[in-house]
Formats: sequence, C-alpha cells, structure tokens
Amino acid sequence: MKGRSGAVSGMLESSRRRDVLRAAAAGAGALWLPSSARSAPAAGSPDIAIRLTAAPGVASIWPGAKTRVLRYTATVPKGRTDAVRASTGYLGPTLDLRQGERVRIEFANGLDEPTIVHWHGMLVPAVADGHPMDAVRPGGAYRYEFTVRNPGGTYLYHPHPDGRTGGQVYAGLAGLLIVRDAAERAAGLPPLERELCLAIQDRRVDGDRELQYKRSMMDDMTGVLGDTPVINGTADARFTVSRATWRLRFANVSNARIYRLAWSDGRPLHVISAGSGLFSRVEGVQTRPYVVLAPFQRIEILEDFAMREPGAEVSLVSQAFEDPESMSGRTDTGTMGGTMGGTMGGGITGHGAMNHGAMGGAAQGSGMTGNAQGEAMTLARFVIARGSPVGSAPPLLPEPEPPLRMGSTRRHTLVGFEGMQGTLNGRRFEMTAVAADERLPLGEGTEWTFEGDTNGHAMPHPMHIHGVRFRIIERSGRAPADLREGLVDTGYQDTFLIFPGERVRVAMAPTEAGMFMYHCHNLEHEDGGMMRNCWFGPGAPAAG
Repeated sequence: MKGRSGAVSGMLESSRRRDVLRAAAAGAGALWLPSSARSAPAAGSPDIAIRLTAAPGVASIWPGAKTRVLRYTATVPKGRTDAVRASTGYLGPTLDLRQGERVRIEFANGLDEPTIVHWHGMLVPAVADGHPMDAVRPGGAYRYEFTVRNPGGTYLYHPHPDGRTGGQVYAGLAGLLIVRDAAERAAGLPPLERELCLAIQDRRVDGDRELQYKRSMMDDMTGVLGDTPVINGTADARFTVSRATWRLRFANVSNARIYRLAWSDGRPLHVISAGSGLFSRVEGVQTRPYVVLAPFQRIEILEDFAMREPGAEVSLVSQAFEDPESMSGRTDTGTMGGTMGGTMGGGITGHGAMNHGAMGGAAQGSGMTGNAQGEAMTLARFVIARGSPVGSAPPLLPEPEPPLRMGSTRRHTLVGFEGMQGTLNGRRFEMTAVAADERLPLGEGTEWTFEGDTNGHAMPHPMHIHGVRFRIIERSGRAPADLREGLVDTGYQDTFLIFPGERVRVAMAPTEAGMFMYHCHNLEHEDGGMMRNCWFGPGAPAAG
C-alpha cells in the first residue's frame, strides 16, 4: 500500500491518472483541463444556475462578538431565486431544489488551500460527486451539472478535500440541501411556514469567541468534540412556534459527536424520514422516546406543538449516554489508557491529520478537549406562541417503492483501528486505489455487510457511502443498551452508525457508474485515512 502524506499538492500532480479514471467512468475520452477550469460534463441547459463561493469571513455566533469563519455564499443568476435561502450564523445558504430540475453550480474556491464540494446523499454522476481528486487550488473553480434524481428529503453539502475536511467543516463550510417532490406534496405535510431546519453542531471557543480546532492526539483518535452547542450557526438557539404541527428537519453537522435527541418534557419523537425520502405507509411513522443521530445523519419529525400550553417552553436536548468508546476500551484492556499504551508515538496523524487546515494556527498544546461523548446538552429552546391550536390530519405517507432486484454480489468490510489508524478491511485511503472487493455491479442489488471490530481502539463509526441510497436489512450484535431504542434503521439512508461487535447488512443497487467513496464520517477519522474508493459498474482500474 502506498504511503500518503495528506498533502493535496501531491494529489493534484496525479491529474493525468485522474483523467484516465474520469474517462473510464464516462465511457469516452476526455480532454485534460487545468484545475482552474475542471467541470462535470454538461447535461443541457440548466433550469437553475447557482454560483457558490467558499471564502473566509466573520460571523455573529455569540452576541457582541465577531468570530472568524469560513463560509459558503451563493447567488442565482438563472432560475428560481428561492432555490437559495440565506442561513443564520456561519452556515452556508440552504439550497432548495425540486426533483427533476437540471442544476448547474459554478463553484469558486476563495480559500488559501484546496477544496471541493460533496453533495452528501445526492445521486449525481461520479464527476459531480466531489471526490478529493477533483479538489481545486486556491482561486480555482469547478462546474457541477446534474439532474436532481433524489426523492424529497434533507441532504447536505460540505467540503471533501483529502486530509482537510474536518478543519474546513469545523470553520463553517457546510450547508443544507433540501429536495422536494410530488410524494411530499401529496402527503399533506405542514406548509413551508411551519417547517424548520436545525443543523446541529458542537464547538470549542476561546475567551475571544474564536473557534478552537486544536488537534491533539486524542482529537485525532476520538474526533473533535466541542462543549458549546451551535444550531444553524448560532449559539443559544431559540425558536417561537405556533400551536400547530410542524415539520422539523434535524441534521447532525458535527465533526464527531453523536446525539441522543429528545424533548425535555419527555414527549416522544414521531419520525417520518431518515433523510433520503419519506417512510412508506407500510413502514409508517416511527415513534421513539429518543433518536440517535450520528455525524451527517438526518431525520425529519412531525411535532404537534398544540399539545403544549401557550407560552410554555420546551427544549431539544441530547440526553446523557455512556460513551461507547469507553465501554469498548474496558472490554479490550480494562482502561482507555491501556488501549492507547505503546501507540502514542505514531498512528493516525500520519495521514495529514495534524494539518490544522482552515483554523490555521489554532492554539498549540493539548488542552480544551471539549465535553466527552455522551454528555447531556441542551441544544435549542422552543417557545409556544399564544393563540388557538390548529388541528391537522395525519400524513398520507407514500406507497412502498418496488423492492430491489437482488443479485449474487456480496461484500464484507471490517471497520476498525490498527494501532491508532482507522482502516477498512485493513486498508487506508489511496487516491485512486480500488480493491477487488470494492467493486459493485450497476442496476442490481448488492448486499454489503459491515462489521465493527472489537480489537485495539474500538469505537462507533458513522459509515457513509457516496452515490447510492441503501436500506439497512439487518443489525445484529452489541449496540449499547442506552442507545439501541433510538437507532432509526427504517427507510432509505446513506449513512449509518455501527458499534464495536456489531454487524450491519445493507442492500443497495448503484445507478451511477464510476468511482465513488465510502468512509467513516467522523471527520477526523476520514481525514486520517479511514476512507476508500468503491467502483460501480464495469471498467474499474486495476485493483489496489
């Protein structure tokens, strides 16, 4: 296996290899273009054209203070102007698209380091997916063109450069992407004025209210955990809601934190989507006492605030739970210190993990580790407006989609750590490598089993597969008792959480040809090399 330093400059030197792969994915020869003008292939005149820029900025996250951030900004030179909605705080604008629309996005890199944009959960051509090989230099640009094929749901966009994703997201580069379709319109869901998106993050700050992205060895191992909740880019979030049923979209946009979402007054959550399309009427609304949301998972719920008294206040909280990592540490060695013993001199920092990325010179030293995984947090407060309650009918969820046409392909991936390095089947990220067991056929169902390793530095991992929707068909093993009831495995998904000792089987049928990625979405693990390529369809490069 080739060594990787994490430097994107080396990646850009492999442009000829990159173009060979892109040509194979497209099934035709392609002209080489410099990074300042690379693009996804044209798909006809777009219905909507968006100009999206990533650049440094400042934001008012806390009253009376300005915080340096990185942020996305966007304009709409062609098409519906409501396709872009401004956000609060430092998050990028919300992109509001409709199924079937042809979209062109002209992305400009105003950072002082390479970056690229990934459309998390979206079904787009491989060249439009935001692979790290397509990262553009400072001052460069990239054109994306795709037709919106996803069902109505809550998706995300964020950077995906090799070894720098965690720092860039932490500094502010992320945004919501909403898709709307006919099934949603027919379901009788609350109107747009009773729809609320909550992008949930945790951050660490210093006395000057500057974000602190310290990269101690513990941060690389566990992922960066903050002690301050930030919702939609704003601290101490408060919302006033009418006494009616609301559609709430929750997205975990944290680098590493897992949330156990619940209402402070004990009312259950009524889940209608895991992000990639409404549940079917056969699956029904999923009622849970709490919901577990791992990094970059999304859920949608219906909440009837008419059930509470006018003027009342209720909080969205993350309930306390035992850190699954500390539990697995005791299983293996008796203490977490034992897990780390003898490995402190090397490990995950070898894949660019000590690159401070967007936060530049964020403080030296090992302090400020943030709240531990599983600590209780109050995330946002909701005040019930005065007025008469408004009644609503239950949603008419759509008919089930046809079942996948399953083929004979089976895949297995062991998710774990070797020493302090995250691996997938013992491998780490190589820019263009695709192993034989990382190739999947197009148009027929593949069953892919992921197994959580219990050896070494065992901990939970949110696994994301680019370019497909999948169903979780079985979860077996040792999910922690205080999280098990909140795992929502219903419906189509693109990200799932796996614990040490668990086996999770998913079924998918890729529809887009070419090279995509699968990886742990703990961003520090991803930056540390816990990421691999997978190839959908014929024409894959030589096995890596």
